[in-house]
Amino acid sequence: MRKLIALGLFLLLMGSSGVYAETKVPRHEVLGISLGMSEEAVRERLRKIAEQQKEEREKEGEGEQEVWTLRHDKRFDYLIVRFDKEHRLWFMTAVVRKDHRMLYSDVADIKSARQQTDGRNYTFTWIVPSRGHVPRYAVVARGSDPQYLTSYSIYRLFEK
Repeated sequence: MRKLIALGLFLLLMGSSGVYAETKVPRHEVLGISLGMSEEAVRERLRKIAEQQKEEREKEGEGEQEVWTLRHDKRFDYLIVRFDKEHRLWFMTAVVRKDHRMLYSDVADIKSARQQTDGRNYTFTWIVPSRGHVPRYAVVARGSDPQYLTSYSIYRLFEK
């Protein structure tokens, strides 16, 4: 009986420590900025942590793109954000600092990603189904090293 109780406690502790946790799903946010946020809310957040470098208007009525250099982030050098015609964030790319190493597995479980390489460049892609108020989105991590990424993008997948 004691062995059964001990085994039950062991399994309970292992489950709560994450050993049997679900597959890591890639996040739909970076630095507190998430898909679907309003343009003004994104800018308000970025003004606190970054300096805007560039702003480009897309074709008439198609939104815009901005590049922000992060001031003191240890992981990321800059962030590229794109807004749709309704002024909502639908795409962002975080570029990893050259002096920082970020594993593809830091983004999500690489076993659940579609992996591609041409021998010199590596791409890991995750498609995340919609859940709750979060729409369906994709995460694409890229790099020239098989273990470490140089950037990753998160973007909303619009239904056809």
